[in-house]
Amino acid sequence: MREKITFMVTVVVYVLFHLRLGTDLRSTCNGTLYQVMLTAPYALGFTYITAIVFKRLSGTATLPWNRLVRIYCTIGILFAFFFALYEYAERGQQPAEVLGRRLSAEQTAGRVVT
Repeated sequence: MREKITFMVTVVVYVLFHLRLGTDLRSTCNGTLYQVMLTAPYALGFTYITAIVFKRLSGTATLPWNRLVRIYCTIGILFAFFFALYEYAERGQQPAEVLGRRLSAEQTAGRVVT
């Protein structure tokens, strides 16, 4: 029972990390699906490599499917987190804009209006 709960929590957290909110339900679904499809190749590749390493270390034939899904979701959560950081940083101001505003503020602060 505990493994089933852990499995479900991992899947829910995976979906939450990939969730991209939009203006309506359709744009939210499209954004979330795009994010899942963007991170899926990376997560699949790293899951495959991780499964091979675990298989070699443990000496078993293969890992159970639920453990593979949990490994996939965990790796997908990490990729979704870093892709989200990149997206949110990209939406911010560019460094040239910030520097230009800082310079203009310093120049106007140095001037005395008489």
